[in-house]
Amino acid sequence: MPLSWNEIRANAISFAKEWKGETREHAEGKTFWDDFFRVFGLRRRHVATFEEPVKTIKGTYKFIDLFWRGTLLVEHKSAGKSLDKAHSQGIDYIQRLHSAGRADDVPRYLIVSDFLRFALYDLEADTSVTFDLDELYKHIHAFAFIPGYQQPSLIDQNPINIAAAERLGSLRDALEDSGYKGHALERLLVRILFCLFADDTSIFDPRDAFALYIRNHTKEDGSDLGPHLAEIFDILDTPVEQRSKHMPEDLKGLPYVNGGLFAERLRITHFHRNARDALLHCTEFNWSTISPAIFGALFQSVLDSRERRQFGAHYTWEPDILKVVQSLFLDDLRSEFERIKHDRRRLSEFHIALGKLKFLDPACGCGSFLVIAYRELRQLELDVLQALSSGQRVTDISALARIDVDQFFGIELEEWPARIAEVAMWLTDHQMNLRVSTLFGNYFVRLPLKKSPTIVVGNALCLDWRDVVPPEECSYILGNPPFVGHHYQNQQQKADQDFVMSGISAHGVLDYVCNWYVKAADYIRGTRIQVAFVSTNSITQGEQVGLLWTFLVQKYKLKIHFAHRTFVWQSEARGKAHVHVVVIGFWSV
Repeated sequence: MPLSWNEIRANAISFAKEWKGETREHAEGKTFWDDFFRVFGLRRRHVATFEEPVKTIKGTYKFIDLFWRGTLLVEHKSAGKSLDKAHSQGIDYIQRLHSAGRADDVPRYLIVSDFLRFALYDLEADTSVTFDLDELYKHIHAFAFIPGYQQPSLIDQNPINIAAAERLGSLRDALEDSGYKGHALERLLVRILFCLFADDTSIFDPRDAFALYIRNHTKEDGSDLGPHLAEIFDILDTPVEQRSKHMPEDLKGLPYVNGGLFAERLRITHFHRNARDALLHCTEFNWSTISPAIFGALFQSVLDSRERRQFGAHYTWEPDILKVVQSLFLDDLRSEFERIKHDRRRLSEFHIALGKLKFLDPACGCGSFLVIAYRELRQLELDVLQALSSGQRVTDISALARIDVDQFFGIELEEWPARIAEVAMWLTDHQMNLRVSTLFGNYFVRLPLKKSPTIVVGNALCLDWRDVVPPEECSYILGNPPFVGHHYQNQQQKADQDFVMSGISAHGVLDYVCNWYVKAADYIRGTRIQVAFVSTNSITQGEQVGLLWTFLVQKYKLKIHFAHRTFVWQSEARGKAHVHVVVIGFWSV
């Protein structure tokens, strides 16, 4: 189990006392960094190496003091030496990595130290912090990337996303070339993505357990990798008390995941050298930098190699999704929180109410809307918990956290996006639990998975939404139904429209998205459910207005309570990057 922040902070204090007064770089430098990684519960040699060679312009080699591929470079000096000079040397090494064609190895973080002083540089965010050894415990959260508590960066991450898609895509291509296709391939990639993410975010113990096992216990030609993966998946699906006593020592720290992710028995994958190399290349990427909100776009590009370099065209930008989430419920909930946050009784009642909210996305795809809605609701709960616990020590945060993934429901036409949505929700839950751990000091994890989002695979226009979640239990409906103009509908979509729109004459001229408005209007009638959909702006123009909105207002008494004017929607769908859309929020009067 990863260490809690309270344990890490205590270790940092002990570390500072142990190394106070040391000055000899060559004599004790390596031991110093071994002990430094133990502060976070890691064995240094599992993730980083000493004396990493880098080639100079002259063809000779220089050596990096400590190197964690893709994550961290350390330049260490004797006490009293210039940290600025050490920083310049570290940057020079990074430039040499680029020049040597090792861009994938370039780290995000640079640490320079002389035993007594530390300087940590985040080269991606262009930030730094400098402090003395005895102040390490005060700045320990700056090193959250080491134990895996790091949150994804909020800066534009499209290059990072492309790199992730290319690595996973190379693995997919290698497997498909060997004849592994269809459902089994999609399911395998979902599982591998979970394991990659788990390796880098403290789900697996020790960190990088998956990567280390693959690297150290499988043949270089890949011939035995399939059975080893099957064994790992079986362990993740088996309660600890039911596992074999003779299982490999390196896998005993894997948790029981549950949740159905590893339950299905897939046929054994026949790997080869290229496929094994592609998987190992994936393990070298820092997956903690990837937000689960983009998993859908990532997988869309992975499953179609032609789309991989067009990743940006498939990413639903979070600011656009937040226009829906904030206007539909988040702004109101945050306003209420601000009004009552100093009234403990009302705040407790508010917290209980948050745990009873339920959300439905009836066209959820890979779950981007559900993921962001859940993340924002959990962040609000975290603010509530901080207000409730002000000045008090919290010993069991799990007893206080009420919001969980089982409050979220979705309908998706195809199986693999539905499964991606489930995994994305679980991983978002884990990320938010890490955030709770950071703030309250105690490690908080929900494993084995006891609750799941409900993602129903089926045609949302043919299903009765009441069978997914009863309307009397639902609070909000949100989503981004398909953008298909009436000229471009296929036979199935036209049949769907005939079924849903039977009460509207001349409904053949309406866009496909209009069907979700009619279904939602029928579902929310007589309730207090609020709805917000992203839609092509054509439903607010021309002949569609009279046909659709007259029907909705007269039959269902719909009332629009907010809207966003036309803007360009950055969509996940191929060729849909420049659709002009509106956001319309409504309820039934």
